[in-house]
Amino acid sequence: MKKGKYKQRKECRLCGSFNLELFLDLGLTPLAGDYLLKKELGKELYYPLRVYYCHNCSLVQLLDIVNQGTLFKDYRYLSSISLAGHFQDYAKEMCERFLNKGSFVVEIGSNDGVLLVPLKEYEVRVLGVDPALNVAWVARRKGIETIADYFTGQNAIQIVKQYGQADAIFANNVLAHIDNMDEVFVGIQRLLKSEGILVFEVHYLVDLIEKLQYDFFYPGEHLSYYSLTSFIPFLDKYDMRIFDVKRIPIHAGSIRVYACNKNQKRKETKQVVQYILQEKVQRYNTIKPLKDFATKVHSHKKKLIDFLLRLQSQNKKIVGYGAAGRGNTLLNVNGISIQILPYIVDESPERFGRFTPGTHIPIVRPEVFRKDNPDYALLLAWSYADTVLDKEMEFLKKGGKFIIPLPTIKILP
Repeated sequence: MKKGKYKQRKECRLCGSFNLELFLDLGLTPLAGDYLLKKELGKELYYPLRVYYCHNCSLVQLLDIVNQGTLFKDYRYLSSISLAGHFQDYAKEMCERFLNKGSFVVEIGSNDGVLLVPLKEYEVRVLGVDPALNVAWVARRKGIETIADYFTGQNAIQIVKQYGQADAIFANNVLAHIDNMDEVFVGIQRLLKSEGILVFEVHYLVDLIEKLQYDFFYPGEHLSYYSLTSFIPFLDKYDMRIFDVKRIPIHAGSIRVYACNKNQKRKETKQVVQYILQEKVQRYNTIKPLKDFATKVHSHKKKLIDFLLRLQSQNKKIVGYGAAGRGNTLLNVNGISIQILPYIVDESPERFGRFTPGTHIPIVRPEVFRKDNPDYALLLAWSYADTVLDKEMEFLKKGGKFIIPLPTIKILP
């Protein structure tokens, strides 16, 4: 096990406070998105997975920072594989509420164009910005103009010169990845029209804690875990405010946040007030629920590995289903290796023939799983349980069962 190079922040990513407290240490793990070729087995690097709380602004965050080039030079997650329907609905809402034909929008972290493709069909002018060269290439193949780079204050200036200011900026499932949030929001200030809107989706801290989602902590990649309480003061620094918020089910609990310039006359919805009040009542502006969460995590880890070993002792064949990044966290922090799961089935062609980091479990096509008929499938992509069960009815009819690992261990059906 070789440790990779990283730097450790001393101050909070949003407010700059040094009043930070470690509440969960999950040990050393490899990068969750580092799907390995056979020749790379054993060469992956390991990083600390330690989670901190800021006593000043309440942001939950990782402080151990991996070089971004290491993380995103060969990114193996395509949003269109599992989220196409979600983003089609998202595009429809944006056009019905905020955009017109000819509006210009920019998406930060645009991935394979999963949101920009349907927006373009509504005759919206679109531009993507994404640092992953292989993913940007996929988006361009779909006709989405994409800048293969990180979004910064400097390239915001270049975008304005070439295209003009944006009517809307989107940033979906990307703000968790960003260490220098100030650099990004300087760029947003420059790029967004004064009457424009910023809409972003992030995993919601409340859902993460309530559903015991410790598998969503990734070394280096998922750096911040947001509540409205933590984000509001940061937006205020850039003369922005939240005017609406929507809770959405993707990734087992996210929020879509709608923000605008403070001088706009948009009314704040009752949902914003309601969610902020709920966070206060549930004490998410304190460290107590996070310490309680850490205690539950350590208890769950023991229960899960004991359960899998008990099935194995009964000569039951168990395989993995869904080679998601969060699954790699679950496998590594629980010590679930190829001795327990001989393979993991996944739908993404970007992962076929590769191996999971750290645990070295081969990733196979769905056809392998459907011919094999194992006794159990550990559903690593457990947040998509309903979709997977509908898709794998034949496996269930033959007596196969799915193990749902979180928030509590369940057997389905």
